[in-house]
Amino acid sequence: MLQKMVLTILITTLIIVILPLTLEACPSCKNLNEPIARGFNWSVMFMMAMPFTVFGIIGGSVFYTYRRANRDLKT
Repeated sequence: MLQKMVLTILITTLIIVILPLTLEACPSCKNLNEPIARGFNWSVMFMMAMPFTVFGIIGGSVFYTYRRANRDLKT
């Protein structure tokens, strides 16, 4: 069991070390000073942040409503 875990860790480490040497980033990521590349990077950041924002607002409003209802019941 331990040998299998060590082998898995070694193979994963080898893949992580070798993979960046053979792969390249997308062509637009190389020239970050161009306005189109900067816009593309910002759009990806906003797309990644939007689900967290929406679920955070929904969860926060549910939590606030729940706490407010419990406070009214105790008084």
